[in-house]
Amino acid sequence: MGFSIQFTGGPDEYLDDDPSVPSAIGRITAGELDEEFASGLYEWDKETYESQWLDSLKRFVNGAGKAVLITWYVNPKESTNLQWWALYRAEGGIVHVQNHLPWYDNLGREFSVDEASSFLDERITISEEGLSISEWHVPIRDIEAFLERLNTKTSTPA
Repeated sequence: MGFSIQFTGGPDEYLDDDPSVPSAIGRITAGELDEEFASGLYEWDKETYESQWLDSLKRFVNGAGKAVLITWYVNPKESTNLQWWALYRAEGGIVHVQNHLPWYDNLGREFSVDEASSFLDERITISEEGLSISEWHVPIRDIEAFLERLNTKTSTPA
């Protein structure tokens, strides 16, 4: 259990038979969720993804009601959508986690990475088609512990 989001450290892969754009393989765990994802390195490098995750998670544990962890980013002029993991704060210290594939055209305004979480709609659990949306749950203390581990790792001398 617990919470983490990170790259696996494995070699970059080339998905969809496109030898020009590498992807980094990552893994997210949140309670019962344990899933690999691919992050395209067309525009962002691994450090940029990790920085976005860290900034978003820090704002979230400091009181923001929702957050996004972008795992696939290409700017709106070059792509039609992106991918993120959405975090929603709930009562009792629980966080609901969902995977989203937002389309830039449906965001209502020009997308800004710095304000990415502001583009996240309110949490829904049933799709427009009446199907349950996959969702996982994790205590916020697990996200806080993840950030503490990262802080300890970066502050320890080599």
